Amino acid sequence: MKRNEFEKKLYLLAVIYLCVAAGIPLLLYFITPDWKISAISLFGCLILCLLAFLLHRLDDRYITGIVADLSRLTDMLMELEEREIFAETEDTLLSKLQSKVIKLVRILKNKNKQSEQERKNIKELVSDISHQLKTPISNLKMYSLLLEDETLSPKKRWEYIKIIRLSVERLNFLSENMIKISRLESGLIRLDMQNQSLNETILKSVKDIYPKARQKQVEIIYREEAQPVLNHDRNWTAEAVFNLLDNAVKYADTDSRIILSIRQLGMFTEISVEDENGAISESERAKIFKRFYRGKNSREIEGIGIGLYLSNEIAVRQGGYMNLKVTEKGNIFSIML
Repeated sequence: MKRNEFEKKLYLLAVIYLCVAAGIPLLLYFITPDWKISAISLFGCLILCLLAFLLHRLDDRYITGIVADLSRLTDMLMELEEREIFAETEDTLLSKLQSKVIKLVRILKNKNKQSEQERKNIKELVSDISHQLKTPISNLKMYSLLLEDETLSPKKRWEYIKIIRLSVERLNFLSENMIKISRLESGLIRLDMQNQSLNETILKSVKDIYPKARQKQVEIIYREEAQPVLNHDRNWTAEAVFNLLDNAVKYADTDSRIILSIRQLGMFTEISVEDENGAISESERAKIFKRFYRGKNSREIEGIGIGLYLSNEIAVRQGGYMNLKVTEKGNIFSIML
């Protein structure tokens, strides 16, 4: 409808232009009855009419070409392709528009990659969780059925109850840690970053792990080489340090030592946990911070391989990272903040 109205107005202007072009020679003829002047003016008006017609055609072709280029630009956006339609060297509105479209294409490509990675992570997570749940659920089913046997001796019954209790504890531990990870990764928990003593945060972790270390007769030595007041989340940072200490105590031999240190290294503050549990092999070092990964020497020890992953996530969320060094006797896990 709008196009028809535009064409009607265009035709009306063309008629008016032709009437004016024809009227000027007639007016001149009546003012000065000289046919030469009227003929020259008529010729001039005809040339102007011809030029106006050519300009209209050129303008129509130019607009048609621009619309075609804009259509290709839209196709490029829909297909997420990066092509040069307008010369980038030209400082025009169209080249600027093309530059913005290319930026948008790159953003959309990046978003697609992130979405694909998230789908892959969810798939892996579901697979990992199902694998972790398989053993304790199987134990619960099997030993609960065995307990139904009325002829079962009290000793066997108590043994089966202990296995069921361990399976329930494993399920509870898994669910609690998966909730922590999912809430942290999804952003449902916002870190409460405050400028506060890092030493007090570390001592909170030591207090939580001390009963387990004492039961296993493992000595924890705390070396306080610095007393930094650092912008960090106390509860989550204490959780990260606790996981490192818990990991060290879990795999430690009786009467061994764990050295917990804090020191300043330039812009970073290092919290390190050094154990005597044997060096992690070079082939496993790149995998040690992955979710549910457990080393070859940990198969006989209870665990699900989630502590180091969670500690690394907590460090990264606070602008830091984790590091691993091996020694002759064991390993040094460090949180850099």
